[in-house]
Amino acid sequence: MKKLSIVIPVYNEKNTVEDLLNKVYDLKIKDIEKEIVIVEDNSKDGTREIVKSFCKKHPDCKLILRKNPRGKGYAVRVGLKKATGDILAIQDADLEYDVNDYHKLLRAFTEGQAKFVLGSRHLNENGDKVHMIRKFHGKERLYAYLMNFGGIFLHKFFNVLYGTKISDPTTMYKLFTRDLYEKVELEGSYFELDWEIVAKFVRLGYFPKEIPIKYESRGLGEGKKVRLRRDVTKWLGTIIKFRFLPKSKILKTQNGK
Repeated sequence: MKKLSIVIPVYNEKNTVEDLLNKVYDLKIKDIEKEIVIVEDNSKDGTREIVKSFCKKHPDCKLILRKNPRGKGYAVRVGLKKATGDILAIQDADLEYDVNDYHKLLRAFTEGQAKFVLGSRHLNENGDKVHMIRKFHGKERLYAYLMNFGGIFLHKFFNVLYGTKISDPTTMYKLFTRDLYEKVELEGSYFELDWEIVAKFVRLGYFPKEIPIKYESRGLGEGKKVRLRRDVTKWLGTIIKFRFLPKSKILKTQNGK
């Protein structure tokens, strides 16, 4: 039986974290053993207490309590290093994604179709591309438009540079096998880790299988943490860096470890 490790980075998500954790914990997947790894980044809004209470009730969860938040990407990397599954997955602590999509995402692994899977927000069930997914309201509408059109540009830029046709490199739902993860040393500490994972796997010749998923965007007022001023330069830098970095610098076994 294959084992799935779900890594959940958590920071200031008091309104959604308990609901999300319950959904993930209660999720039953045929022929898959499940491991939950929670990395709590010392939230300031009461989230840590909620997470500690949940793990006290469910001691089979792995809980990592960090003293100083260093970004979502860093928390993900901490969680991945503690995970023991054959398949590794990243799960945000909000409710933008539907955990029931794990069933179809994992089918690609159990049927031997892929080592790397992306749950695409930009594909419908017919395989057609859709992109205008963020529908914030009021003062956040401009931010939504910038995110949407900026996303279109960055996705096209990535695809041209890497010779790919990936619809959603920045989806949170990234699943990959342990042997693939162990080929690389991840570096990103913020949201640029999304680009880094895809860039490095593609450079090694592992192209993702994309599967349509459900997605309900949330706005800044609901806890959205992406900040254009901070993150866009990191994204561009990451895309360019790992496209031209020698492959020997991407492989962990060649990286001094």
